[in-house]
Amino acid sequence: MPNEIRKDYILDRWVIIASERAKRPTDYSGRPSERTEAKTCPFCPGNERKTPPAVLLYLPSDGGIKRAKDSDGERVKNWLVRCIPNLYPALSPRNSISLVEDDLHRRSDGVGAHEVLIESPNHDEHPSNGRLEQIELVVQAYLDRLKGLSKWEYVSIFRNHGKEAGASLSHAHSQIMATPMVPERISDELAACRSWLEKKDACPYCEIIEAERSSPRFIFENESFIAFAPWASVYPFEFWLLPKKHQHTLLQLDERGKRDFSRALRMCFGSLATILNDPPYSYGFHIAPTRGQHECFHWHLEVYPKLSIQAGFENSTGMFINVTPPEVAAQSLRESLPRI
Repeated sequence: MPNEIRKDYILDRWVIIASERAKRPTDYSGRPSERTEAKTCPFCPGNERKTPPAVLLYLPSDGGIKRAKDSDGERVKNWLVRCIPNLYPALSPRNSISLVEDDLHRRSDGVGAHEVLIESPNHDEHPSNGRLEQIELVVQAYLDRLKGLSKWEYVSIFRNHGKEAGASLSHAHSQIMATPMVPERISDELAACRSWLEKKDACPYCEIIEAERSSPRFIFENESFIAFAPWASVYPFEFWLLPKKHQHTLLQLDERGKRDFSRALRMCFGSLATILNDPPYSYGFHIAPTRGQHECFHWHLEVYPKLSIQAGFENSTGMFINVTPPEVAAQSLRESLPRI
């Protein structure tokens, strides 16, 4: 393939697919991410007092689970999933928001929420190797905290895996941040979806799903979800997971959808870990804002392996260079799925 410059499906974002400099999985000489010793890890069972009191706990109960919280003087043991306030939050809950601005300077109080979702009592139980029932609990916890933080304008759910991706601890965990305004990327996607709907009377992501399921960028699908490498991938081995049914928020997932999403996570991250030796990555949910009517939006999960460095060109132009064509990445991920 010759080099190409590709435009994102709906955003005004361009990516150079440098096929003439292409790298395959074996060209990334990655090594497993550094690990925190379990005995010193504040997220491991027995170390609960090293963290703030949990705002949500899943506890085993008669073959199912029950929800609970810590109190200031007590830390509940025997948990399955534990969600805590971040000890060093970027945003903190306060009652008032003051906005100060002039022609050049705008600011508001740093209010919101910043939480850590500890995904398992097992130190190394990640989406790539976790038990399916544990991944399902994590998905349910995402929904519970999304609902619990819905007073804020936007709730961001994301995961950093590996030191190179920004994870300071190797224990399996995600983070949740609630902000008093809608982030620019989500606003841009919403505007693009509304524009597409006005012009074509359709959801762009629903059309993307139909186009990519028969393309060389297809990776995996089950009854409820599809995974593919996006046409204008910014990162080598980037992939997206989308619900096939049009939904603007995770809160619309039914029981079958939660199970299928958990299976898709297990399969796709298992494949990524297999072919790239458990690489560092980040992922983030793109969800409609909590307030207002946003039925035009189609929620999805974007996964960004950290295999390259964004340097002077990217930072000064806003364009990106990807040296692994998405078609090559998708083929490698797709072919490793039978091993999972």
